[in-house]
Amino acid sequence: MLEQKASVRVFRAPQVRAATVSVTAGLAILLFKFGAYALTGSVAILSDAAESVVNVVAANVALISLVVAARPPDEGHQYGHGKAEYVSGATEGAMIFLAGGWILVTAVARFLRPLPLRHLDWGLGVLAVATVANYLTARFLLRVSRDADSTALEADARHLLADVLTSVGVFAGLALAWFLGEPRVDPIVAALVALHVLRLGVSVYLQSVSGLMDTSPPPGEVAAIRRILDEHQGLIVEYHALRARKAGPSRFLDLHLVLHRMLSVGEAHALCDDLERHVGDALPGTDITIHVEPCESPCSVCDRTA
Repeated sequence: MLEQKASVRVFRAPQVRAATVSVTAGLAILLFKFGAYALTGSVAILSDAAESVVNVVAANVALISLVVAARPPDEGHQYGHGKAEYVSGATEGAMIFLAGGWILVTAVARFLRPLPLRHLDWGLGVLAVATVANYLTARFLLRVSRDADSTALEADARHLLADVLTSVGVFAGLALAWFLGEPRVDPIVAALVALHVLRLGVSVYLQSVSGLMDTSPPPGEVAAIRRILDEHQGLIVEYHALRARKAGPSRFLDLHLVLHRMLSVGEAHALCDDLERHVGDALPGTDITIHVEPCESPCSVCDRTA
């Protein structure tokens, strides 16, 4: 019964719902772009559609990873499943890079053997509708990713925003080809799209792999932790060995806390609870481990208390 309730909570998580929207919207946008390609025969639109194929595959990978990452800790994964998001991001980056290579090869072949374009007016209209839908989906995913602190959703959203810029470039290039009546403009635009996609793939991959290496939280979050500790200076002698890392939306923090040796175990425990509560309020989802040490003699506070 408890496992069933946990599964329901996972699928109701906002990041999982957003990933489901991403998959559905990606399929619809993909159909629009292939429709535009069928109308025009443009390799630039085909390259844009190929990137959308990657979008759909990546959105499915992100959805699966988010379902896994949202599961609570269990006996086999006592620190949770948050790193599943980084696996998703790395996979998406690799797929983006492969799509960019395929687009570049196709563009070079079409430049060497250009084909006339057709029905550009209708094709550009369909492409414009798909681009607007892509932009709205990307903005929605970016907002949810920030609220849920989701690496996988953020990677998906930024990929879609890059796809929007790609579509805008394709639209402008084809409008120029239509105006000039020069079919070789089409593969040139496609090649530029390919270089952009290759760069994007490398960026997403490196960012995700960095997350798998237990990177520290952003400097602003570490500063917030130190500020909370400094606010308790009247009760703390000092702290050291402060370490923090991120795993998806979760943070793990451990430190050594030096307290006055005259404190009772109960008082020291209450102080640690207070620190954990303050840090949790500032940075939700933070798991804190505190090692308490007594101060060394002489200590003016402890000697006075004694």
